Amino acid sequence: MAELTKKTGGGAGAEASLPVRRVGPIEFFQQVRREMKKVTWPSWKETWLTTMMVFIMVGFTMVFFFVVDTVLAFGERLLIGAAG
Repeated sequence: MAELTKKTGGGAGAEASLPVRRVGPIEFFQQVRREMKKVTWPSWKETWLTTMMVFIMVGFTMVFFFVVDTVLAFGERLLIGAAG
């Protein structure tokens, strides 16, 4: 037999009744500065290597789709009788 579960609480509106703490713009930017100090920024070498890897992968992807497009275009020409 299936078990019945009873929901407790005020229903769907129970979570919406939590108070929202608003801060002013000065405190907001102080919090932003505090969080930015926690960020670990990559070194120049890591940035350069990552950029080169992106360019290499874009090149491989470009060649792959060129080959796929060429094969599909040849197949289409075969289907309509326009090939060779």
